[in-house]
Amino acid sequence: MAHPQTTKDAVRRDYVTKGISLEVLGPMHGISVATVTRWRRDARENGDDWDKHRAALRLSSGQPEDISRNLLVEFMACQEYGMSLMRQAREDGKMSAQEYGDLLVRMQDGFNKMMAASRRILPETDRLIVAAGVMEDLAAFLSSKHPALMAGFLDVLPAFQQIVEKKYG
Repeated sequence: MAHPQTTKDAVRRDYVTKGISLEVLGPMHGISVATVTRWRRDARENGDDWDKHRAALRLSSGQPEDISRNLLVEFMACQEYGMSLMRQAREDGKMSAQEYGDLLVRMQDGFNKMMAASRRILPETDRLIVAAGVMEDLAAFLSSKHPALMAGFLDVLPAFQQIVEKKYG
């Protein structure tokens, strides 16, 4: 099913400027997460890298706390991308189980160090990450188990996000 360009533009805008995850954007705009993921991938292949724009916007504030938070977010995106590349290499037979395991251990070590540094520099970020994760999990749960409740959830989500950010951010 073809979606109007206005929907694609709204999804891109919310992803780049508001930092909303793909898992929330899909149901929020009435489309599948797979479609949103495909749009992001297609845009990147055509020279419009949503993630680069998102990162540039985050880093442009210049505030040390914002830069630290953004570094953490970018690190997480890098870890996710690295994992996808490793899985693909493993599935394609280009990486042995030993190599895969060694890289996982190194990635986990980097992750642990980044999280420890983040907790020391920005203790509120750790709490905010947990809160945001819970909200994303709830959105995914409602989307798959109780889709009729998604419209109401999405109606109250922006106001609730502000409360969460004030309390945990």
